[in-house]
Amino acid sequence: MLDRPRGPGATHPVQPVHGPGYRTAWQLWRRGEHPDALAHLALRTRSPVVLDALALTATGGSLTVDQLLGLGTIRFAPGRTAPAAALALALAGTGRSVEDLVAAADLYEELWAADALGDCAPIHHQALAQAFLLTGRHDRLRRVLPDLNRLAAPVRHDVEVDLANPHLAGGAVALADHQRWVHLLTSRFVDAGLEPVQVSGEATHLFDRLRADPGLRGTAGPGPLVTVIMPCYRPDEGLLTSLASISNQTWGDLEILVVDDASGPDHEELFERAVASDDRARLVRMPRNGGSYLGRNAALEQARGELVTFQDADDWSHPRRIEHQARLLTADAEAAASRSLAVRAKDDLTHQWFGYRSVRDNASSLMVRRSVIDRIGPFGAIRKGADSEYAERVTCLAGPVLDTGTPLAITRLRTGTLSRGDFTYQWSTPERLVFKGSYRAWHRRLTTDREGGPPATSAVLGPDDQLGCPVPRSFLRGLDHYPDWDTVPVAYLGDLSADPRESGAGADGHLWRELGEPREPRVGLWHLETAAPPVRRKRPEMHDAWFDRLIASEGAVVPLTRLDEVRVERLVVLDPGVLLLAEAQPCRLRAGQVEVWLSPRVLAPDTSGLPIDLLAVSDTCRAWWGTGPRWVPAPGLSEAQVLELEELLPGLLSP
Repeated sequence: MLDRPRGPGATHPVQPVHGPGYRTAWQLWRRGEHPDALAHLALRTRSPVVLDALALTATGGSLTVDQLLGLGTIRFAPGRTAPAAALALALAGTGRSVEDLVAAADLYEELWAADALGDCAPIHHQALAQAFLLTGRHDRLRRVLPDLNRLAAPVRHDVEVDLANPHLAGGAVALADHQRWVHLLTSRFVDAGLEPVQVSGEATHLFDRLRADPGLRGTAGPGPLVTVIMPCYRPDEGLLTSLASISNQTWGDLEILVVDDASGPDHEELFERAVASDDRARLVRMPRNGGSYLGRNAALEQARGELVTFQDADDWSHPRRIEHQARLLTADAEAAASRSLAVRAKDDLTHQWFGYRSVRDNASSLMVRRSVIDRIGPFGAIRKGADSEYAERVTCLAGPVLDTGTPLAITRLRTGTLSRGDFTYQWSTPERLVFKGSYRAWHRRLTTDREGGPPATSAVLGPDDQLGCPVPRSFLRGLDHYPDWDTVPVAYLGDLSADPRESGAGADGHLWRELGEPREPRVGLWHLETAAPPVRRKRPEMHDAWFDRLIASEGAVVPLTRLDEVRVERLVVLDPGVLLLAEAQPCRLRAGQVEVWLSPRVLAPDTSGLPIDLLAVSDTCRAWWGTGPRWVPAPGLSEAQVLELEELLPGLLSP
C-alpha cells in the first residue's frame, strides 16, 4: 500500500521524469473530473499536481505540465478543447510565473486557430482577452475580439478601453487618440448620468492626472456635515490626487481628516501640502503604526460629521460620490449606511487583473450614520479585513446598507499592496477565509444572545475595540493585543466543509462530539480541502456549525491555518486526502507529532481504480513538519474494520 505506483495502472512502468504526486495527478485525470472543476481546484490550491492532471487530460495522458511546457510549442490532443482551455485558465490564474502566463496565451491562441472558442465557457473568453493584454498581444487581440462572442459586455468594454490607450506604446501621443481613449475611459460615468472625467496635467502616473470640472465643487447645496476619513502610511503623490478629488466634491459640507499612520519625518512635507490644500482638512497623527483601521478609529474620535465615510489615500472619487451616497441616507431614515461602486485601474489606467472585472463594490466608500457608529462600535483593532466585517456588522445590527448601483470612484490597483496580495483569481489567503467565517458566527450570536435583537444603546465592541471572534494572528501583528500564546496541545486537520451534526460515526462526527466538552486547555481546528472526489467548482469552506462552536467555546477552540506561526504538539489528520495537494503552498505552522486517522473506506480505490497515495501524504508531512506520520485507526471502527486495515498496512499501524 505504501509503495509508490510504478505507472498509471497496476503494472505499467513510469518513466523517471514522473516524480512525487504523479499518481494523484493520474487519479484526478482518470476519475473523469470536469476540466473546469480541475482548473478551479488548481487555482484554489496552486498545486502542480492538479496542473499535471490537466496536462494529462489535455494530452490524452501523454504529458505532465512541465513536459508540455518544455516542448516550446504548445499542443493539445485533438478533440480535447475543454481540458486545453482549463489548463490555460489554471496556468494564467495561478500566477506561478510570466512564462506560465505566456504559455496560457499560447494555448488560447491554439484554441483560436482551431476555431474551438465557441465550445469554451465565457470565463475562457475573458481569460483569453486578459492573457493577450497582459502578454502584450494587442494586435492579435484586436483580430480575435470579434470571435469572443461570450465575452461579458463589461469585460469587453475594459478590453476596448485598454486597447485604445495610446500611452502604453510610449513616445508622443496624438491628441485625437488621447481624446478617443478618454471618451471610452469615462463612458461608465457618463452612461450613469455623471459628468465626464478628464486625464490631463503632468504627473508620474496617468492615474494622478485624473481630473473633473472644478466648477462642480460645492454645488449640491446645504446638507448634513459629512466627515471623510483618509488613513495613509508613507504616501506618495497619490495622496494629493485622492484629497483633491474629495476637495472637489459637489457636497460642500465636509470635514476631511487625513490620518498619518506614523509614516515618519520623510513624509511630513507631503502631509503638510495635502492638508494645506483645503481649509476643511485636518491632520490626525498616530503615535505608532497600527494599520488603517486603528487610524480610522482615531479619526472617529475627532469626527464631527452626522455622516462618516472613508477614502483610501491613493484612490480617486468622482465629484458626485459624497452627494449621491448622502442623498440615499437623507431620503431613507431607516437605512444605516450607503455604498457605491468603483472601477479598478492601475497606475497607467489599464484595468486588467486576471480573472476579475474592473467594476466592484467600493469597500472604502462605506458611509455610516454617526448614530450607528455610536451604537455598534468602531472598526475592529486589526490590520486586515475590518472593512468587510464592519459592513456586515452594520447590516446585521443596524439596518440596510443602500447601494447607489453606479461607479463613483476609480480605485488604484497596485501589484503587491496589502489587500491585492491576499487575492488572485479563485484564491485567497486562508486567514481571510477563516476570519470571514469567524466574524459571521459572531454576528449570528449577537443577534440571538440579546433577547431577540441587537443592543439598543451600548456599543458592541469592548475595550480596545477587540472583536468578539477569533482573529488571525498576522492581522494583529505589532498590536498590544497580539495573542500571548504560541502553542496548541492538540489540533485537528481535515475537510470540515460538511455539516458535522450529520456526520454520524465518521471522523467529523466523532470530533464534533469530542469538542462539545474540550479536554485540552486549547484545541485547534484546521480546514483544508480534500482531493477526494468529486472535485467541486466552488471552494468548500469550513461549515458554519464549526464556526458557531468556535464562538461558543470562548477561546477553548481556535481556528488554525497553515500561515499561523504556532506549534501544535499533536496534530491529528482526520482525512489524509487534505495533504495530497497541500505541499505547493508554504506552511508556517509547526507540528511535533503527526497522527493520520485511517479507515478501510479511506483506503478503498476510487473510480480511477487506485486508492489514495499514502506516500504522497507522508511526503507532505516530512516537507512541512520534518517528520513522518503515525498511521492510526480512526475512532469508532469495528474490530473487523481494524483487522482489514492491518491487512492493508501490515506492520504500519500504530495502536
